[in-house]
Amino acid sequence: MSAAFQRRTVEPGDIIFREGDPGDSLYVVESGRVVVWRGDPAHPTRIGTVEKGGVFGEMAIFDRKPRMANASAEERSTVMRMPASVLRESLYGADPLLHQLVQILIDNIRHMARRLDELEGRIAPPDGPMG
Repeated sequence: MSAAFQRRTVEPGDIIFREGDPGDSLYVVESGRVVVWRGDPAHPTRIGTVEKGGVFGEMAIFDRKPRMANASAEERSTVMRMPASVLRESLYGADPLLHQLVQILIDNIRHMARRLDELEGRIAPPDGPMG
């Protein structure tokens, strides 16, 4: 499986992917630390930190929707990129119930992120001021 990964070294502040980018891969932190965040780069809303051995960027692969956050190096880091096609191929043999469960979890996370955006005033609610 390691042949499917492409290694990349990133410096502090380097953007790995941006909110809205296509979800064409997931990443594993081989060394260093990556921060996942949303919003304005000058005043980011930090979602989490991914350290050695951690995985990020997977949600967009499962539901084939644009990335819902940004990821950047917090310190000099080496990340390994796995193309979406490799992960999807390995999932084809998975139990359909597992597939459905993962999709429900991702839908719930995206819904919560949208609701947070509404509460923070980043976007208007879908159905007027009362949402």
